[in-house]
Amino acid sequence: MFLKNKNTVPYKKILIRPFVYKHNSIGEESIKMLVLLAVQLVLLAVSGSISALIVILAAVLGSAAAEIIAVKGYSQRIHFSGLLSIIQGIIVGMLVPETYPPLTVFFVTLCTMLVIKHLFGGFSYAWMNPSVIAVAIMWFVGAKIFPPFAVSMDMLSMRNPSQLLIENGFFPLMNFDAAVTDALNNTVFRLFKVSIPEGYVSMLWDTHSVIPAFRYNLVSLISSIVLFSDDLVQLIVPMCFTFVYLILVRMLAPLFCGGILYQGDMLLAVLTGGTLFCANFVIGWYGTTPVSITGKIIYGVLGGIAAFFLAGCGTSPAGMPFTVLIMNIASPLIQQWENERDRHILKKMIANGREGQ
Repeated sequence: MFLKNKNTVPYKKILIRPFVYKHNSIGEESIKMLVLLAVQLVLLAVSGSISALIVILAAVLGSAAAEIIAVKGYSQRIHFSGLLSIIQGIIVGMLVPETYPPLTVFFVTLCTMLVIKHLFGGFSYAWMNPSVIAVAIMWFVGAKIFPPFAVSMDMLSMRNPSQLLIENGFFPLMNFDAAVTDALNNTVFRLFKVSIPEGYVSMLWDTHSVIPAFRYNLVSLISSIVLFSDDLVQLIVPMCFTFVYLILVRMLAPLFCGGILYQGDMLLAVLTGGTLFCANFVIGWYGTTPVSITGKIIYGVLGGIAAFFLAGCGTSPAGMPFTVLIMNIASPLIQQWENERDRHILKKMIANGREGQ
């Protein structure tokens, strides 16, 4: 806005909005998330996974239909934005097998989103992620459609069960695997006097899982850099969650399987079961996590512990969504503790202020 005084002095600029956002808005973060998810959709299309794209489309249509019905039926209430509804639909579709009936995916997503919108009154009030609720319902409806655990107790007792899965052809080798593995061993890993066998590069690029969210780990890893580069506070929950989960897998998993202590397969845990995808796009969903840094750390640590017991040591078909669901239920308790702590600190400050007068 520009004003000019009576003496015709040069224009003076007056800011209409004197406030500056400390962090990106939800709209900006949503666009960033949608673009990153679109990269995985493009890879699915390039790889010819048409059935996976159909399932994802069914979930998106169900979520979008729920948004339209909610806007028409509850126009006076705060509701999800259309962009967020699309993102939630994509997340639902990517966390269920590509062999799941699309019509079932559509109706379960539609009904779940409608119920959540009705109960919580919209995006601003929701403390549970509707996407993981929809996935959990689909698990109970069609658990047989989800793939089974690929590892047994006997395999987990070994030092590197992921290597056995690679040798057995569970993770198909990409054509470029040998060349990239040799290049990494001769450059990066040579500095640390270690080497990796063939197959891990293929696991990092594409596990070929029937659940799309479990496939492109490298893309999910790069996505984490893009998502959290502008706000490191958002990194606290996924970082604590992943770190605690992997440490428990490394240290305690062999104890339950009769293996060698401190020799758990962290690569199998992080590259299967959708660990990276859920850490980036699901566990830190808006409104479902505590507010304070301490609360976020507690939330992430408890999430890692829950993931260890629910998702196991890797290849879990639905352990990570159920982990997020459990943590969403626990989050209000952590937030209640935050409120009590802040109230106690405030009372103490007031009391100290009165004594100083």
